[in-house]
Amino acid sequence: MAEEKEKKNKKVTKMKLPELEQALKKAEESGNIDTSHYVQHLKLKIEEVKAKAS
Repeated sequence: MAEEKEKKNKKVTKMKLPELEQALKKAEESGNIDTSHYVQHLKLKIEEVKAKAS
């Protein structure tokens, strides 16, 4: 399970803004409790990308 989280985190760091937003939407729609940490990571990464863009 930890390996899966690591893979997702590595994938998130490579995503661009549209991909991040799409992944966030999909994760929130799934409603799976296991995705809550993933959702938080996505939201933080989206904020970072937007901050760099401004």
